[in-house]
Amino acid sequence: MARLVNLSIVIIAGAAEMAVAEEIARVIALDRLNVGITPIAPPTPEPGVIYCPLTLDLPDTFPAIYRHCRDRLGQRAWVAAELNYPTGEGDLWLPVIWTAKGPLYGEAITSEPSPSQPFHLKDQQRQPLYALAYQLLRHYEAIPSLYLLKFALGAEDIQFDHLLPFPNHAALASVGVQTPDLLTCHWLCLTGQPLRDVVISGGVGGSDRAPAPVHS
Repeated sequence: MARLVNLSIVIIAGAAEMAVAEEIARVIALDRLNVGITPIAPPTPEPGVIYCPLTLDLPDTFPAIYRHCRDRLGQRAWVAAELNYPTGEGDLWLPVIWTAKGPLYGEAITSEPSPSQPFHLKDQQRQPLYALAYQLLRHYEAIPSLYLLKFALGAEDIQFDHLLPFPNHAALASVGVQTPDLLTCHWLCLTGQPLRDVVISGGVGGSDRAPAPVHS
C-alpha cells in the first residue's frame, strides 16, 4: 500500500450517482486514504490525482473510453457491423473487471424489479457474451476499470445495448454477494492492485458456470 500514500482521490458524481459514490468512498477509506466527491470534472486531469468518474459528462481531456461510451448509437453501430450481434434495449448487466492483465467476468445482474446478482446464464450464453465484451473493450483500448455491459437475451442470441466504463446502481447488488464486490474491484483496477478472481458467496450462480478466462 505504500505507493498509494499521499495520493488525492476524487470521485466525480452527481446526485443520481451518490449512493455508488458513497460506497466507493467507503472502500477507499479501507486503504486509509482520503477521498473527495465532486459533481464537476476539472477541465484537465491533474497529475498525481486518481479520478473515479461515475458520469460520462467529462471533458475530452479524460481518457477516450468515456467519449466512446457517451456515443451509444456509435457503440451499437460498431457491434452490429463488426461483430454481427443484434442491438436494442437490454435489461441485464454483465460486469467486466478489466485489469492490467486482462478481463474477469462477474455474474450477470438483472435490473428488474431491482438490481439482483447473480442472474443465471448458461454456458452457451456466456461464451458469446464474453466474446462480445472482450472484442468491444479491445477495440476501445479500455483502461483498467469495472465495466458494465447492458444486454438482453434473445431466443437464440445476445442483444447488445450499451457499455458503461464505471459501476452504476446495478453494481450495488454485488455488495455482500460477490467477493470482492464490484465497487472494490473498480478501486483495485484504478490503483493497479492485484485481482485474480471473483466469487459469489455461498457458491450460488449455477452449475453451468464456466471459468472466466483471463486474456494476456
